[in-house]
Amino acid sequence: MDKKAFGKQLQRYRERAGYSQEALAEQIECSTIFISYIERGEKSPSLDTLVKLANALDISVDILLGKELKNYTSEKLKYIENQLKNLPSLEQQKILDIMDSVVAVELSYHNEKGR
Repeated sequence: MDKKAFGKQLQRYRERAGYSQEALAEQIECSTIFISYIERGEKSPSLDTLVKLANALDISVDILLGKELKNYTSEKLKYIENQLKNLPSLEQQKILDIMDSVVAVELSYHNEKGR
């Protein structure tokens, strides 16, 4: 991926995460100017900075680079669906309620993590 394409990708995920350039720079301990240079395609981040960016934006490096690795999510969901089908309706609902609670806790944690 060239610098300009990466910069646009970074900007898109930064904005999606609700960060200003200043807030992202603070989060990864670099200057706002450096974030601006990266987003304009004038500079490239080091590997260490790339990892910090991905962590701050709560995405994987491959996604940030626009080279998403094979996604196993759909396979996992299909597995869970098949497992649930083997249970009575009441048990299925209990498990779905538990999953909803876990997801709510995780979302709350990630939202409180500095955003």
